[in-house]
Amino acid sequence: MRRPTGPPPDAPVLPDQPDWSAVFGRPAPLHLEIGSGHGGFALGFAAAHPEVDFVAIEWRKKFAEITWARAVARGLANLVVVGADARTEAPRLFGPASLAAIHLHFPDPWWKRRHFKRRVIDEGFAHLLFALLVPGGLLDVRTDVEDRARDMETLLDAAGFANEAGPGGFSARPEGEIPSSREKRYLAAGEPVWRLRLFRPR
Repeated sequence: MRRPTGPPPDAPVLPDQPDWSAVFGRPAPLHLEIGSGHGGFALGFAAAHPEVDFVAIEWRKKFAEITWARAVARGLANLVVVGADARTEAPRLFGPASLAAIHLHFPDPWWKRRHFKRRVIDEGFAHLLFALLVPGGLLDVRTDVEDRARDMETLLDAAGFANEAGPGGFSARPEGEIPSSREKRYLAAGEPVWRLRLFRPR
């Protein structure tokens, strides 16, 4: 079967900080995924939670196009996929306190020091994520790199997030949590996933 290679013709063109209730045709809690990859989590979550509207941002436009085509084919009217860099697109698309949850799964660790500037979570972006969440909103972070997890926890703690597991702690996998395509492989192999569940205090 030939895989779709481009977005459907009705893919939305989004202005700065759109009225998301108009984009989705209803008011609903709004979630953002940063770096949706092959789309496993976005597609699974949107299908499992029809009461939530979901925006997935993926910088590899081919992946974004395939995920968007699959969302349309599956009738997931509560999912929009954007092919762009979330570091520039998130502040353009979302206003302060507009997101009920943000999901960031397995970001590239960028091991070399000269590449640190490419990491998604830095001091400035940590503060942006905090500002975009509603009070009580969830930041769901997962990684397979322990050192990177600890670095992110430190930055996010400094930005004001409250850690479900306590300062410096990592959360257990909640029952019923949707895994990404990549995470399914780790779970099947019994390999560790470092999970941060952080909240903007009410």
